[in-house]
Amino acid sequence: MRISNTLFVSAVFTLALVIRFLPLSAATEGGLRLLSPDCYGHLRRSASVARNFPRVPVFDSYLNPPDGGVWIWPPLFDLAIGGIARLLFGRAATLTQVAAVAATLPPILGALHVLPLFALARRALSVRRARLAITAYAVMPAAAVWSCFGHADHHVAEGFGLLLFLSASAVVCRAGLGRRTAALASAGGALAVALLIWQGAVFIAGIGLFFAAMAWGAAAPLVGAVATVLLALGTAATLRGQIVPFAFVSFGWFQPLLLAGATLALCLLAALKTRGARRLAWLAASAALALLVAPNVGNITAAILRGSAYLVTGNPQGSGDDFADGGYLSYPQDFLRIVAEAQPLLRAPWGASLGRALQQLSPGLLVLPFALALWAWTVVRRRPLDGRPAVRLLLVLFGGALLAMTIFQVRNVYYLAIFSALALAELVGRVRLGGRLLGPVAAPLLTLALVAVPGRSVLAHMKSYADAPGWDLLDLLERLRQLDPPAVDPAVFPQPRPGAIASVMAPWAAGHFVTALAQRPAAADPLVYGWRRQCRLYSTPDDAEALQILHAARCRYLVTMDLSPVLPSYAAAAGRAGTPLSRMFALRMHRSAELHPAPFLTRVLDSSTAARGPDGVLTPRFRVFRVEGVADESPARTLPDVANVAGVSNVADLANAAPAAGVP
Repeated sequence: MRISNTLFVSAVFTLALVIRFLPLSAATEGGLRLLSPDCYGHLRRSASVARNFPRVPVFDSYLNPPDGGVWIWPPLFDLAIGGIARLLFGRAATLTQVAAVAATLPPILGALHVLPLFALARRALSVRRARLAITAYAVMPAAAVWSCFGHADHHVAEGFGLLLFLSASAVVCRAGLGRRTAALASAGGALAVALLIWQGAVFIAGIGLFFAAMAWGAAAPLVGAVATVLLALGTAATLRGQIVPFAFVSFGWFQPLLLAGATLALCLLAALKTRGARRLAWLAASAALALLVAPNVGNITAAILRGSAYLVTGNPQGSGDDFADGGYLSYPQDFLRIVAEAQPLLRAPWGASLGRALQQLSPGLLVLPFALALWAWTVVRRRPLDGRPAVRLLLVLFGGALLAMTIFQVRNVYYLAIFSALALAELVGRVRLGGRLLGPVAAPLLTLALVAVPGRSVLAHMKSYADAPGWDLLDLLERLRQLDPPAVDPAVFPQPRPGAIASVMAPWAAGHFVTALAQRPAAADPLVYGWRRQCRLYSTPDDAEALQILHAARCRYLVTMDLSPVLPSYAAAAGRAGTPLSRMFALRMHRSAELHPAPFLTRVLDSSTAARGPDGVLTPRFRVFRVEGVADESPARTLPDVANVAGVSNVADLANAAPAAGVP
């Protein structure tokens, strides 16, 4: 890279870092708060990594009590946070120290995005447009919000994984024959990294390997082979023989087997395109992969069809609250309807939603369809499919797919931000003033203005840290831990057997706060374990049913708040739509002034803040009740180190298998 480019990229990296650290003051006022519920899930998992490095928790007795559950997330993000904390603070790293690492890593990682983005844009478009693309991306709200200080969620790493794969693939397209093998292996390694960050990155594999077959011909299987091997090794090292669901929504063996199947198809195509010894080599590779994939074709197909149908229809298949055969299946439709990130990017009222989209993604969103058409046209015009046209085809395939994905579900904006920045760079790079292209200063300044002016309110909101949990909730859960300290450190390994530590029933969005701060199992959480269970509990008009649900989930404590806005949705999910709010259990308990609002409940804690209800009465925002008849059991009974016990076929059976494994 020329010195001028190095200086420019360094300046943009610094700008991106400054933007992403804007929330620092608000996030640390009075102590550090992380931004979202999932951040606290990563905090708990990373704290365990710091204590037990390099082991990353998979099966967790603190999820889905009393049976336990699996973390659906791959290991790499939590391994990075926990590993850095271990390096900086040692094995005894405190939760506060791990939280500091978790809060600081995303802005650094987010600013690093500009490096592979510059490399990609330089090879796909030009150096001039590459400069403009990273300038736009540095301040684009859709990228900054998901990588700001305190947003310790894996989404920033997802974008980095995609950019690594795209930039590595661009190198393959522009590399000479002598460098192509190493470049292909790098692309495969980047793909494995993406899948070890987020299990949903199978879409990157699907589009990427389809592109590889088109652009790289007989060399394409090398990308899939490297990715498959590295992903399988990472999966085996993480799972260590533990039983996990075989589903696309959960990290496990589904992803490497699916990748192996795609690589098998590439090997067969390569055999058709080659002759002699090379054909025999590809046929031998195909046979080896077929031995691995063939016994699992039915399982792979069923997982895709079952999970896709469940996502579309929302009809549960199998027994249990949110599970099929004890394994995590998918997010229920009635859950997705109440989650903001799962909503479409554009929806009624159309003008308002388009305005919000432009604030997040800049006018580059409007330019993107035209940019995709332009790039596609250059691919059609310039044959053969090699060099810059091949890289542009890569942009067309991924940009088009991600545009559709984001229109369907707004959470994908952090992916689409990459292509919105590239489209804006394409536009500004063509602007002329007085018949001449804008200069090296004017063009970046115009790009900054086109992003920062419409996005200023989003960036200001990000700086205010207004979406973070309030101190009243965090303090309440810390007080609960002090009131009734669990006998076991939640980071210890082996863990207590499922159900040994009594749990806390709180609204599902607070589930990871419960496990990280109260240090007790959460009876409902953002992974959707127990979500329908909490819907039934909070909306029931029958106190006897409430007690049965609490005891079945081994709940020692119940957390309530004024859930009036969401209780109708909870009631519908529980099959009791139309139940009057005044009869619902959660609201009756929360608004009661009694110490014992039900015979089996005792109010033990109130939050430090209050809100005025519709009757004009001030009520604490959060309340904690102790449930009669539930207590911690002996912590000495733990899960075995390896849960691959004979006869265990699903997650729900894991606890039942403990005695058979010699656990006292």
